[in-house]
Amino acid sequence: MSTGLKFRFYGYIVLAIMFVTGLFNIYLRGISFSLDFFIKTRYGQLVELKIILFVLMLMISLMHDLIVGRKAIEQMENQNIKWIARWTGRILLFIALIMAYIGVIISRGG
Repeated sequence: MSTGLKFRFYGYIVLAIMFVTGLFNIYLRGISFSLDFFIKTRYGQLVELKIILFVLMLMISLMHDLIVGRKAIEQMENQNIKWIARWTGRILLFIALIMAYIGVIISRGG
């Protein structure tokens, strides 16, 4: 639990860097954000999926840190809160691994 609190700030820094570098990569590739791009191309569909996963990861991370994590610290004996805190962390790891995999696919041309 203390490790999570210790590195939480850096996790949000990494998420911000991921967001900025993702936008920068799209700009460098000369891709315009259009509905046709996201619907008609496989590359666009992968980018769309990665954006959706990123937003989901951000929402779960905020819920994990600001709501569930605090309750887990305050109510150390409550096993339900601890269980939810553990599983939200595991879900975040799973989403991050999927995003990394999609990133490799995108970097290889979709």
